[in-house]
Amino acid sequence: MKIKNASLKEKIKKLEKNTKDKFLKEKRFIFHRLRYLEKHHQAWFSIIISLGLIFVWRGLWNLMDHYWFPSHSLLSNLSGIIVGIIVLLLAHKLLSLLTGD
Repeated sequence: MKIKNASLKEKIKKLEKNTKDKFLKEKRFIFHRLRYLEKHHQAWFSIIISLGLIFVWRGLWNLMDHYWFPSHSLLSNLSGIIVGIIVLLLAHKLLSLLTGD
């Protein structure tokens, strides 16, 4: 039984290391390309990304107003807050698993 657990633990550690390495490689790749842009191109790129995020957020907000408990605004708002907190906690947990913290 101990042999199987040790083997499983080694496989999990190897998988965690591979996942962390892939994440760091992708992060370096994305920021490596952005770093070499001129300052005014970085500013335009940041504005474009910000606008994209704002439009996605606005669209999701409108969909939630329309479909997420449309006749019960208090229930809609409270459940939205709870779901948002759960999503943030899960994202934090995933990030700490990927970075090894």
